[in-house]
Order: sequence, then C-alpha cells, then structure tokens
Amino acid sequence: MNGGERSFRTYAGLSAGVAVLAVGLALWVPGQVGWGRGALLGALFAVGTGALGLWLKRRALRRDMVAALKVVAVVFGLRAALVVVGLVWVVRREWDVVAFVAGFFGTYFVLQWIELSYVMAASRNAAGGDE
Repeated sequence: MNGGERSFRTYAGLSAGVAVLAVGLALWVPGQVGWGRGALLGALFAVGTGALGLWLKRRALRRDMVAALKVVAVVFGLRAALVVVGLVWVVRREWDVVAFVAGFFGTYFVLQWIELSYVMAASRNAAGGDE
C-alpha cells in the first residue's frame, strides 16, 4: 500500500468514527420525537455528503489539486441544497428545526475539517514531503 492510499484510509477511518458518533448522538438525544428525528436527519445528510466528498476528493487528487478544489465547491453546493431540502422536510413534519441544524452542522464542520486535512496532506505528499 502506497503512502497516498494509507493516508486516505486514515482520513476515511476518522470520518467513519465521526459518522458513528454523530448518528449515535442523534439517536440518543433526549426530548421530543421531532427533536431526535431532526437531529438524525441532519447528521445523516452531513455523513452522506461527507463520505461522497471524501471519495470525490480522492478521485480528483489523482488528477491534480485544481480538480480537488473544484470538488470542494461542488460538494459545498450539494450540501447547501441538502440543507434547504432538509429544512423543508423538517418544517413540513413539524420536527425541530434547531435539532436538524445542530445535527447537520455539528457533523459537517468536523467532517469538512477532516476532508480539507486530507487534501492538504495529499498535496504535501505530492510535493515530496513537508514543504
């Protein structure tokens, strides 16, 4: 296994750990049913786009850094659209909007940090070290 593959597995493992923690917390949250469902939906949307984002960044980095940055923009747009869809879904079902936002963004911020750290590590590896 080369360094790039090992690096990806490390970041994918971190993302998986965050995903399990986020979904577990969303399932555990006390309160009304709508609160837990809103938090779970938000966490699942963030986890899904996080997994897709990391996978697409991996593919893009095989080409070049510009392609990886384009993926960052595309996945950001997808996430923005899913926030709107999720908010509409939550409001129509009278679930808690704050729970959805907390579930989504609480998970998203951590996963985004992992994704960007992966891109930076991959670019350092491609440059030949810790430059």
